[in-house]
Parts: sequence; structure tokens; C-alpha cells
Amino acid sequence: MNATQQDLRKRLLYILHLGLTEIRNLALGGEHRQIADLADALEILPGFVNECRENDLELIRFVLKTYQDKYHSAFDYPARFDRYEPPERF
Repeated sequence: MNATQQDLRKRLLYILHLGLTEIRNLALGGEHRQIADLADALEILPGFVNECRENDLELIRFVLKTYQDKYHSAFDYPARFDRYEPPERF
């Protein structure tokens, strides 16, 4: 696995970590529709952890942006996927 693939894998795993954190927070508030929408956005990501092509990146960005545009999440998944480095440990 090259450095680019390792970086992508780490970004995807970090997004999944953040998503599970947000789902837990939303569950405590009873936000069932938003939980379902976030789960819909996140469910495709594990399939790209080991193999991801350029058109897959477009799909990932699309689903993260669609969720972000609808709910304006403080987690800002598109920015964390594209602009910010994931932490060493999460």
C-alpha cells in the first residue's frame, strides 16, 4: 500500500469514527431521521477502505456533501475528508 492509499484509508476510517460519534450524540437527542441519513452516507465507506478509484472519490465527496448540506453538521465531513489531516490517533 502506498502513501496515498494509506492516507485515504486513514481519512475514511476517521470519517467513520466521527460519524459513529455523531450518531451516538443524535441518538441521545432522538434525531432518528438524521441518524438514518448519516448511516446512509457512511455505509458505503467501508467498501473503499481497501480499494478506491477516482470515480469512487467523487461518490464519497457527493454523499458527504449531500449530508452536510442537509444538516450542516458541526463535524463537517467534506472538509475533514479533503482539507484537514486526520489525527494520529482517534
